Amino acid sequence: MLKYLTIFVGVLLGSGCFAQTTDPNLFYREQIQINQDGMKVLGGWAAANMIASGIATGQTQGSSKYFHQMNIYWNIVNGGLVALSVLQANKQLQHLPDNWEANRALQKKVEKLFLINSGLDLVYIGTGAYLLNRSTSTSSEMLKGYGQSLILQGGFLFLFDGAMYLLHHKHGLKHSKLLNQIAFDGQRISVRWVF
Repeated sequence: MLKYLTIFVGVLLGSGCFAQTTDPNLFYREQIQINQDGMKVLGGWAAANMIASGIATGQTQGSSKYFHQMNIYWNIVNGGLVALSVLQANKQLQHLPDNWEANRALQKKVEKLFLINSGLDLVYIGTGAYLLNRSTSTSSEMLKGYGQSLILQGGFLFLFDGAMYLLHHKHGLKHSKLLNQIAFDGQRISVRWVF
């Protein structure tokens, strides 16, 4: 009987302690905030590149001109991704998932997305290195400039996507122990305690 009373009191006390962290919507909002903070960094990078390279394109020649051209092209795409992300975040905040299972699935999806992006970033760096190497045999200023730009942009994105993966993974780990103990299917809450 004392064992059951201890469990009951523990559940009551524990539920009060976890009241703020067991809200699936809070978890999802935190996930969206991590993305939004990341998009501010990516947007700043894109804006800085477009401004600096926009100015430099008209003042340089040869491979430097092509380097700055590719920076502009590349960061127009980055700017578009930032804009889409902001629109998507506003839509996501209007349709918050109300259960942990949906949050778990979304968490895994976001982490996987940043890992895949990190792999693509290595492809960009490799493509840049290939273009740079190819430029020496063909004496192509365009290949050299584009290759240098791809290495720079791919390198930044590799660091960015890696950091975003780590931030999301840390966010997921922070809640994973709790997520593994609590299940909510929209009608029932179940708590699993291991002794």
